[in-house]
Amino acid sequence: MKKLKTLFIIMLCPLFIFSQNISEEKRKKIESQKIAFITKALDLSSEEAQVFWPVYNDFSDEMKTIRKKRREVFSKARKNRSSLTEKEIGIIIDERLKMEQETLDLKVKYNKEFQKVISNKQISALYHAEEEFKKELLRRIKKGKDKDQKRKR
Repeated sequence: MKKLKTLFIIMLCPLFIFSQNISEEKRKKIESQKIAFITKALDLSSEEAQVFWPVYNDFSDEMKTIRKKRREVFSKARKNRSSLTEKEIGIIIDERLKMEQETLDLKVKYNKEFQKVISNKQISALYHAEEEFKKELLRRIKKGKDKDQKRKR
């Protein structure tokens, strides 16, 4: 059950991040914080970092493409939810499952690529660091919203 919750959070996190109107400057700041967070967690030597980051950046770019596609599909579905036919809903469900499979396939592919440049221990630390960074980002977003709610009162 905990794995399911974690998977659900991981899948939704990009939607939360991009659903906010984050400026390009803030997005770059978040990205640099993520890089620092992961670098520290993996304890990368300069040689490891030189080979790891290009692979990780390719992985991130491909994940962003899938997330963008997912947002487009679900944005349309959300806007027209009440008027969708059974067939259209079925197509959306199939598309969602297809995108989840694409995400899984991409993770499997890049896990093999990561194994070529860093140790399994570091790969494990990478996955953990990504989850922790997402949780921290969500905490910050929630904390910011809580502050905004208090100001409005």
